[in-house]
Amino acid sequence: MYTTNGQNGAISIIRKMSVSVLFLVGAIGYSVYVLFGLVGSLAGRSGVTDLMDQIMSMSGGYSSLDYSAVRAVSGMFNGITVFSMLMSMLPAMVIVAGIWLIFAAAKRNMLPGTASVGLTMARVIAIIQLVLACIGAVLLEILCIVLLSAVNSVSGYYGSTGSANAVLVFIMILFAGVSAVQIIYYLKLNKMIVNIKDTLLTGQPDDNISLYVEILCYINGGIAVIGALMSLADVEVLNFFANAGMATADICFAIMIRQYRSKMQLLIHNPQQFYQEMQMAEQRAQQAQQQRGAQQPYQGQQQWAQQPYQAPQQAQNPSGSGYGETSELPYRNETMVLGGQMVNNGVLQSVRLIRQKTGETIYINKSSFWFGKDAGNVDYCLTDNAAISRRHALITIRNNECFIQDNHSTNRTFLNGHVLEAGVDTALSDGDRVRMGDEEFTVSIG
Repeated sequence: MYTTNGQNGAISIIRKMSVSVLFLVGAIGYSVYVLFGLVGSLAGRSGVTDLMDQIMSMSGGYSSLDYSAVRAVSGMFNGITVFSMLMSMLPAMVIVAGIWLIFAAAKRNMLPGTASVGLTMARVIAIIQLVLACIGAVLLEILCIVLLSAVNSVSGYYGSTGSANAVLVFIMILFAGVSAVQIIYYLKLNKMIVNIKDTLLTGQPDDNISLYVEILCYINGGIAVIGALMSLADVEVLNFFANAGMATADICFAIMIRQYRSKMQLLIHNPQQFYQEMQMAEQRAQQAQQQRGAQQPYQGQQQWAQQPYQAPQQAQNPSGSGYGETSELPYRNETMVLGGQMVNNGVLQSVRLIRQKTGETIYINKSSFWFGKDAGNVDYCLTDNAAISRRHALITIRNNECFIQDNHSTNRTFLNGHVLEAGVDTALSDGDRVRMGDEEFTVSIG
């Protein structure tokens, strides 16, 4: 059962969206863009090389030495072009590495550690691109100003240059507008990454997700679609796949930004509805899993169903009490002996923890019950979560009360959103929410 505290809900939103089909398609699309961009850079030829080849084919007056010199110059330009294109793809390679880090961390439930590294990588690239956009804008404006001064300086020789001045002023305004759009985009993108990272680290929901970035992603995706169609018309396969990958990534991430914002708004403004929807989604997932399990019974069930039931044979009982020992009993099921029971107002109660990640019910069947990832030293092992310490927390039952204690764990233990003091017992009640690292459990006593 979920509470209305938004802490776990915010992290859950990030995790589920990071392993969603939409995120995976976007990650694959951006990876395709980077891959074919790199292949295109390595396979590309400089325009200078093509020009030199045309000149050499049209003229036969060059000696072999001249030809070698021309080929050396063209090869140098070709190498510079390839190198510059590879360097221009370097930020994209860092971003794609960060994207896959986030996906892997969410898939293995290693939030926030590894995922925050991926977000940091994306933020660093956003800052670098912001600086480059500012430098590029300044250089372009300086170039336009120099050209405008040059045109005015020769106006005395060639007459009026009003039309040329008007064109240069228009170009300056156009460059300034495009640069402003890019600078604002990188500023908003950097702020958005910071907000998501803070939510991941603190668990506090934040719906301050930029609509500007979302719109720009749609626009960039549309431009990439047009580029893909033009490349397809020119039969440029590498450019087509690169543009198609970029278009897919931009559109997928734009949709994810909108979904993320709407989910955070629901969590902040109507947490009860949010948790109800989350609980219903988990119940549907569990029902689907149970149906798949029922359709595909394990081999032991199939063998048991094929064998007819045979009554166990009773041995002679010399006491004549009528109760005999069975020579062989068919295995049906195990019965768990609950050693951690409590008595409240004459009613026998048991303590259970429900793991929210999997829906698994964990019976506290000992008076001292350890949680952690060291399989040899705990009673319930969470080997699939690196955020859990070897012996993370201890649950004890004594005097008909249940207590939890943090065992000086790295990522701490929380009760209803409040951090527990290490080594100190804290009483548990029915419905409490326990979080160990980023694993959440709901306490059920009854």
